[in-house]
Amino acid sequence: IPGVNVSVQGSELAVSTDIAGKYSISAHKDSLLVFSAIGFATQIVPILGQSTVDVILKVESVDIGDEAVVIGYGSIKKSHLTGSVSKVKNEKLDQIPLARVDDALAGQIAGVNIQQTNPAAGEAPVMRVRGQGSISFDSNPLIVLDGIVVGNDSDFLSSLDMNDIESVEVLKDASSGAIYGSRGANGIIMITTKKGIEGPTKFTYHGYVGFKSVPENDYLTTPDDWFRFVRDNNEGTLTERLEYVEKFLAARGEYTDWAEVMYDGGMIQSHSLSARGGTRNTKFQTSLSYLGDQGVLLTDNFEKVNFRVNLKTQLRDRVQFGLNLNPSHTIQKRFPIGVHDAIRQSSWLPVYLDENTIDFVNRIRENGRWSDAQIGDYAMERMFDDYNLLTNMPDSTGTAISTTSNQGSLAKVLERNRYKHQTKVYANTFLKFDITDDLYFKQTFGGDFRFTDNSRYIGVEATRNGVGDSESTRSTQVRWHTVNESTLNYNKETGGHSIALLGGFAYETWKATETYMEAVGFVNDLIQTLPTPNVIGGEVIKYEEALVSYLGRVNYAYNDRYLLSASIRRDGSSKFGPEKKYGWFPAISAGWILNEEPFFPENSFISSLKIRASYGVTGSNSGIGQYEHLGLIEPVGTGFGQIGYNAINIENPNLGWEKLVEVNPGIDVSLIGERINFSVDYYQRNSEDLLLNVPIPSVTGFETALVNRGKVRNEGVEIELLTRNITRQNFSWSSTAIFTRNVNTLIDFAGANGLISIVDDKRPSEWIALEGQPISSFYGYIAENEIALENINDPFYPMNAQSQDIYVRDLNGDGIIDTDDRTLLGSPYPDFVWSFINNIKYKNFDLSFMLQGSHGAEVRNVSSQYIKNEFSSSQDFVTGFEDADVVQQRIFTTDDIQSAAYVALRNFNLGYRFPTKFLNAANIQGARVYVSGQNLFYKWAEDYEGFNPEGIDQGRGNPLTYGYQRGPAPLYRSISLGINLDF
Repeated sequence: IPGVNVSVQGSELAVSTDIAGKYSISAHKDSLLVFSAIGFATQIVPILGQSTVDVILKVESVDIGDEAVVIGYGSIKKSHLTGSVSKVKNEKLDQIPLARVDDALAGQIAGVNIQQTNPAAGEAPVMRVRGQGSISFDSNPLIVLDGIVVGNDSDFLSSLDMNDIESVEVLKDASSGAIYGSRGANGIIMITTKKGIEGPTKFTYHGYVGFKSVPENDYLTTPDDWFRFVRDNNEGTLTERLEYVEKFLAARGEYTDWAEVMYDGGMIQSHSLSARGGTRNTKFQTSLSYLGDQGVLLTDNFEKVNFRVNLKTQLRDRVQFGLNLNPSHTIQKRFPIGVHDAIRQSSWLPVYLDENTIDFVNRIRENGRWSDAQIGDYAMERMFDDYNLLTNMPDSTGTAISTTSNQGSLAKVLERNRYKHQTKVYANTFLKFDITDDLYFKQTFGGDFRFTDNSRYIGVEATRNGVGDSESTRSTQVRWHTVNESTLNYNKETGGHSIALLGGFAYETWKATETYMEAVGFVNDLIQTLPTPNVIGGEVIKYEEALVSYLGRVNYAYNDRYLLSASIRRDGSSKFGPEKKYGWFPAISAGWILNEEPFFPENSFISSLKIRASYGVTGSNSGIGQYEHLGLIEPVGTGFGQIGYNAINIENPNLGWEKLVEVNPGIDVSLIGERINFSVDYYQRNSEDLLLNVPIPSVTGFETALVNRGKVRNEGVEIELLTRNITRQNFSWSSTAIFTRNVNTLIDFAGANGLISIVDDKRPSEWIALEGQPISSFYGYIAENEIALENINDPFYPMNAQSQDIYVRDLNGDGIIDTDDRTLLGSPYPDFVWSFINNIKYKNFDLSFMLQGSHGAEVRNVSSQYIKNEFSSSQDFVTGFEDADVVQQRIFTTDDIQSAAYVALRNFNLGYRFPTKFLNAANIQGARVYVSGQNLFYKWAEDYEGFNPEGIDQGRGNPLTYGYQRGPAPLYRSISLGINLDF
C-alpha cells in the first residue's frame, strides 16, 4: 500500500511507503514501529531485532452509525434512526460568499429544494422540503435553533452567522416532525450552534473578501443588431425614427447598456472572531461578526452585525445551567423598483445630459418643460422628441422617438430609497436536574424579540410627475415570541435493551404591534421623514397568539437490531374555534438492522444494512390570521359623518388544523467498510383538511369563506450516495451524490376544480388548478407562427420590439379560436433536482466543489412584455388584419412559457493549510487560506430569455400562480479570498 506513514513510537522519525508499499527507516532493534493510513486500522509492531518488518493493514470501518443526529428535544445515534433525517456539518459552508444560512444549504440535502428566486442582497430564497403542501398559504419549513422553535419565517435566517453553526439537520418525514405537531407539516430545519469546550481559550478568525458580478448576457439587443434587422427587412434602409436614433448615437459615440448600468456588481466581505474554551464545570463559546454585501444591483446593500454567546455550567453535582444569547442587527437597502422596469429603457437614451446630447433637447415641448435643461441633468426620452432631421434642430414638427413618458431609469432608481432595519434578539436559558443517572428534568425558557423598521421614499425627481408623486411611508413591527418548555427524559441501556422516554409540556405566545404612516407633497428631498403637514394616513394594529402543547415519545432498540420509535403531540391554537382548537399528531416508525443478525454472513462486503418505515401525522396553521375563526368587523365612513362597522368575514367555529399524513419506507446501506454509503427513501405525503378560501353564495354578502377542505399529494424518491473513493496518507477523495424527484398532485380542490387564477390585471396570463395535476399549471394557447411584419403597425420601432399578438393553434379543429382552445401549457415544478459534491485533499491542499442541476420546471416569463415593448400600440396588428380572429396575446400562449432548467458549478473552494512549523513562531496554531467561488459556471436552457431561471415566484407567495416571473434579480457570479486563523 503506498502512502502509509511508518514512524518510530516515541520519536519524530517517520517515513512513507513508496508506490510498491516499501519503506526504509533507521530504528533501534527494541523500538516499536507504528503503521497508519487513512481508511486502515493503525498497527503497532515491535522490531524484535529484525531488519525487515512486513505488515498487512486491515480496512478500518468508520462507524458513522454512532454519530449523533439532532432530533426534536434531543438526539439519537444515527444507527438507531428510523425516520428520514439528513445532516449537514459545517465544514466549509461558512466559506461560501453568501449572506444567508439557507443560501448555503442549496444542493446539500436530498428532498430540500432551495431556489434563488430573488438573489438581491439579504433576500430569502424559496425553500421547500418535499414539495408544496398547501394550496392557499406558504409551505416554509419550521426553524428550530438549539432546540427552541423560532417559527417558519425565513427572515430569521438572515440574522444568523454561518460561522456560529455546527451542523444543520433536516427532519423530512412526518415521523420525525410529529414531535413538533402543528408546525411539522413542511419539514423542520434543526440548527445547532457551536458550543464551548474544556481547555485553554482558543481564538478563531474567519474572514473573506470577494466580488460579485453578473455574467454577460445577450438578452438585450444592441442598436447595431437592430439596425441590421431593419435594413434586412426594409429594403436596405432605416425608418425615419431610426435615422434619428442613428444620428443621435453617432453624436453620443456610444449606447447605454442598461443591464450594465443597473447590474454594477459589488463587494462582499465577512469577518468573524470567536473564542471558545472552559473548565470541567463551565464551558463557553462567544463570537462577534460583521457581514457586508453590496449585491449586484445598483442600490443593493445588506449589512449584518451579529453577537453570540453560549454558556453551560455545572451549578451543583446534579444541576446544570445553560444560556444562549444572540442579538443581531441588519440593514438592508433594497432595489426600489422592478428590475424589468430598470433595464427596459431604450438603449439610445443617455444616463445624463452631456455636451454631446444637450443640443438634442427640445426646450419648447410641453410648454417649455425642459427649457432650463443643463449638462448633468437626468435624461428622459420625451425631452428628445420632435427633432428635425433637415434643419438638425428640435422643433414642434420633427421626428419623435420616445417609447415612454416615464422618467429615465437611473432617476427612478437613485431618487428612491427603500430601507429595512431589523434588530433581533434570540435567547434561551435552561436548568437541567439529574434526578438519577438515567432520569433528568429540563426546564427551558426562551424566545426571540424582533423590531423591524421599513421605510420608503419617492423623491421629487423619481417620476415624470415630480412633486405630485413624492411620497414617504414608514412601517414598523415590534414582535415578542416566548417559549416555555418542561421536559422529563429517561434513558436506560441494559441487557441489550436501549430505551429513551420523553414527556413534556410547552407553551408559546406571540405578541405584535404594527404601525403604518404615509406622507405626500414633498417639494424637495431635504427632509425625507414624515412631517406633520404632509401626513395623510396611518394605522396601528395589535394581535396576539398562543399555542399550548403536550408531547411524548419513546425510542427503543433491542440488541442494536430491532428499532421502534413512537411519538404523540397534542397542540391547541388560539387561531382556531372552540370546536377544533386542539389537534392530535401521532407518529410511529420502525427499523431492522439486518447485519446484526446471526444469519448475516461475516466478512460481507455489506458493512451495514437497515430497512425502516415510518407513518406520521403533522399539521399546520400557517398563513391564516390570528382571529379568522371569529366574525370580524372593520370601521367604515358613512355619508352622515359618522363611523359605522361592516362585517369582513363569516364566523367559523369549526375552523381547524391542516393535516399532513405521510408514509415513508426507506433503506440505508453501507458497503466495503463503509466506503460506500447510500440511502433511498420513498414517501407519500397527503395534505388534508386544507385551509382554503372557497367560493360561497353571494347572498351571504361575501365572495369566499375560510374552511377546511381539499387535499394535495406530494410523492417522491430521494437518493443520497456517499463514497470514500480514495483514502491514502497524503491523498483522499470523497463524493456525495444527491437525487430528488417529487410529484405534486392536487387531489381535491373542494369544489373549485378548474379554478383559473391571474397575477396582474394588466397582464392577465392564466394558471389553472386541476385535480390530478400540480397545484398550479400554466394555462392558455399553443403559439404557432409570428404575424408577418407587413401586418404590424410599426414592426421596426420601438427597438427590440415584437408584436403583442401571435398565431395560436386551433386545438379542437372547429376553425374558431376561442377559450375552448386553451390547454395545459406546463408546470413550474421540476421533474428532478440533483447535486454532486466532491472533497479532495492532497497533503496540505484541499479542494471541494458542488455541481447542481434542476430539470423539467418551466417559468411563465412575462418580462418580454416590458423588455420587448409588446404592449406598445406600434406593435398592434394593422386595421383590417384578416387573421385577427386566430391570434392571441403572447402572454396567454406558450411563447412566454420557458424552461427553468439549469446546471451550475454552485460552489468551489480551493485551500492550503500552512504547516505548523511555520506558524509556531507567531503563536498561531493553524492557518488556512483559500479561494472560493459561486456560480462560476451556470448554464440554462436555450429557450430561456432573462437573467435568472430560478426566479419563478417573484415574491407573490401564492401557490396557485407559482412560476410567475417578471424581472427577477439576476443570478450572480462571485469570487472571494479568505483566511482562517486559530490562535
